[in-house]
Amino acid sequence: MASAVVALDRGEAPLGGVVGMSYQFTVFEGQEPMTEDYSVFVHFVNPDGEVMWTDDHDPPEPTSRWAPGQAISYDRTMFLPLYPYVGTSTIRVGLYPTDGSDRVPLRGDDDGSRSYAVSTLELLPQSENVFLIYQDGWHAPERVPDAPGSEWRWTQGNATLAFRNPRRDVLLYLRADGRPDLVGGPQGVVLQIADREVARFSIDNTDAELRLLPITQAQLGEEDMIELQILVDGSFIPAERSATNADDTRELGIRVFEIFVDAHG
Repeated sequence: MASAVVALDRGEAPLGGVVGMSYQFTVFEGQEPMTEDYSVFVHFVNPDGEVMWTDDHDPPEPTSRWAPGQAISYDRTMFLPLYPYVGTSTIRVGLYPTDGSDRVPLRGDDDGSRSYAVSTLELLPQSENVFLIYQDGWHAPERVPDAPGSEWRWTQGNATLAFRNPRRDVLLYLRADGRPDLVGGPQGVVLQIADREVARFSIDNTDAELRLLPITQAQLGEEDMIELQILVDGSFIPAERSATNADDTRELGIRVFEIFVDAHG
């Protein structure tokens, strides 16, 4: 048997916001090792017991490698959906096999279905967020049909986001990928506000990566409305670089899956 603990980096968050979640599964001494690889379910539940949304995933170390006495710890970032509910949410977790058979028994607050309460999160209205305005340099949203949460936007070589100045230090969450394979090397990305560079990084593979980029109050400046520019060194036109996208004549920079300005951290 094992136990599960989940610690949040905050006790409340607005809908559409972000929460850091630290997981720890501890396998008790004297237990038989697990022989299967189980997935982790994560359910955000309202007071009526209804599952509002999930963050199911595979742990970074397969459960078949968990040993008695071992503690398995890892972190994840949850982007909260825009769900029609404000109030307390209970977070329940557990382990389940992919073949649909019984869940794994754990030690903890079980609701009777081997679903264990590990934490609560107070959900605030979306209006508590920093609202982002997509200005010049963004293409229309795209998504995979029948795959919720798969939306993204491509930038051009220069794209601008606007938001009201929160007049405090913020943390910018940016999950994006690019196509360095089509441009002959890493794509350099610079973020700037009113010609002031606030962050710089490079994309050197095609895997989407989440970056947490701190921006200080001084870097934001005194303007009431902030215009954040995303400058990509290595934009490209698919029709000129790849036979598989011969009809796509757009200028593309990086592909943005999530972007969020956190002023509550």
